[in-house]
Amino acid sequence: MLMIMTIYTSLKTAMRLVIYLVLGGLVLFVRRHNRKKSRHEMDEQTKKFVAKTKTDENGKYPWE
Repeated sequence: MLMIMTIYTSLKTAMRLVIYLVLGGLVLFVRRHNRKKSRHEMDEQTKKFVAKTKTDENGKYPWE
């Protein structure tokens, strides 16, 4: 009886570990994908902003 309990406990722990690893990997994948997407969107907005901004007679932007 004790051996069955030990096997059951080990199996339960192993299943929990696998679930945590899968969920953790999924979270990391989604975060990486969203970070890349956000970075790309920011770069596009920056290009549009710079294209609309006028430069002075020296060719410099107002913040330079």
